[in-house]
Amino acid sequence: MSEVIVRLCETDDLTGVVTLMNELREVAQGDEVTFQSISKVFSEMEQLPEVYLNVVAEFSGKVVGFISVIFYRTVFHKGGTALINELIITQAERGKGIGKRLVLMAQEEALKRGFDEIEVGTEKTNMVAQGFYRRCGFNEEYVLLGMEFE
Repeated sequence: MSEVIVRLCETDDLTGVVTLMNELREVAQGDEVTFQSISKVFSEMEQLPEVYLNVVAEFSGKVVGFISVIFYRTVFHKGGTALINELIITQAERGKGIGKRLVLMAQEEALKRGFDEIEVGTEKTNMVAQGFYRRCGFNEEYVLLGMEFE
């Protein structure tokens, strides 16, 4: 039986990540993700490994999960903040602990880097994601306001 492998995202994984990101669009508004658009962004992120961490979960040679984490510092939080920017597990593999493994990996990496908190935001209406993050130990600590540029 195959085991889920959690590892750094590589360029060869981007086709699978595109599929996952378009699944994410089913619950979060956004433009269609294409290989061209994601490969440009991924290339830029790879140049700044101290800021960006992109990880995939692979099962039977297929990308079934993806997490993208941003690490940033502020004057107020001396240790710094890790922000889970995207997390998606393919529908067929949800409920199997893959998402929790990716979140735990992000927490461990933040601690290893000396950061003192990890945050995540979800769509206000995405109660499934909010429940998942609460089960992972997150609580509603802040209100994040956003503004989309057209």
